[in-house]
Amino acid sequence: MDVGFLLLSAASPRRLVALRERITALRFPSSTTVDYSIHEMERILPHLDIRVLLFSTDLSSRPRPWIRLEYMEAVLRLTPSLQHLELRAGSFSLAIDCATFLEVARRHAPHLTTLIMIDVPTTFGQLSSLTLRNLEVRMNHNQRQSSGQRVLAVCQLLERTPSLERLILHDSAECDEDKASYPDALASPPLLRLRWFHLQTGNAILASAYLVLVSRSNLTELSLKLSPYSPRSHLSNIEQLRAWPQLKVLRLSSLRGVNVGVFDALTAVEDLECGRTDFLNLLPLVSQGTTIFPRLNTLRIHSVAGRWDKDGSIAGFLRAREDAGFPLQRLLVHAAAEPRFFEVERDLGGVNVQIGKYMLWEYGFHGVRARLEPFEVLFSEAELKKYGLWDEPKSTGETK
Repeated sequence: MDVGFLLLSAASPRRLVALRERITALRFPSSTTVDYSIHEMERILPHLDIRVLLFSTDLSSRPRPWIRLEYMEAVLRLTPSLQHLELRAGSFSLAIDCATFLEVARRHAPHLTTLIMIDVPTTFGQLSSLTLRNLEVRMNHNQRQSSGQRVLAVCQLLERTPSLERLILHDSAECDEDKASYPDALASPPLLRLRWFHLQTGNAILASAYLVLVSRSNLTELSLKLSPYSPRSHLSNIEQLRAWPQLKVLRLSSLRGVNVGVFDALTAVEDLECGRTDFLNLLPLVSQGTTIFPRLNTLRIHSVAGRWDKDGSIAGFLRAREDAGFPLQRLLVHAAAEPRFFEVERDLGGVNVQIGKYMLWEYGFHGVRARLEPFEVLFSEAELKKYGLWDEPKSTGETK
């Protein structure tokens, strides 16, 4: 609930008690009238059990002032049960003293399990937490820190948050193309609870540096997205994937330039997401051929790029897998790629697999836990008929 609406609607203590179970999350935009709000917050918040706080700037293409630190600290003092904290700035926000704010949060939010920082500089100060489970950092692309400085800042942050289970890291700021610009031989912190890592960066060198930081973990889900506009947007033989033979979910934006040998170690993958052309190019290169990822049961296709003039199709792969005794259960196509996919894949009729579509949420931990997973749905009868994939059930009432 927006704090402005709460200030207008909440009146008597009895009314506030009635709202206690319904209002557990509050948003504080930078436009909030501070002097008036602090007095009202001291009256209202002690009657509520706020678990989620979001401090945000107003969306604007002009530089906007940030919320005053003393105001945020006053609110944090009044929310002792806080578990989920978001600091959502903007590309045009004025300078944020992120380190100071995080120190205030550390003092007043001892039970914090989820921390989200959007469009912030990599100035994390001495933030440390043994309770933090979910961390999302999306860096401001206008910041001045070099790639190496950003990697070092993230490394130091991970050293002080050893209980992380899920990590989202987006670094789309300017990237250094020279490996010498990055810290040499950083010690990877032990992250024994980390299971889920979503990484988005501008190039493969930067991605490799971040992957090294989490190499001492037991990842079961990895999502790696590189900017398609980078001159080095291919995976460039990222060997760090070998560190996680237990991976069950793997999502890759591109397979260009990858050393296909890294997939030999990923025998536990059950859910794979990639582009159609990338996947079909991969199959003849790997030693296992169509039996790559022997435990694979779900294939997700996020894009259909360019023309495919070679032999091979997803339908052919699915049939070959079934013939080899490694059948897939589901084929899911991203909603944005759905029309084009079924234009080029015209031979899916009769394939023994469930077919549907999926979408990804914009923010990983935004609001509800369920958004950690993609939204997916199997095709209805009407959709299957639309693409010529519906087999009419045989009548059981026929007589000889």
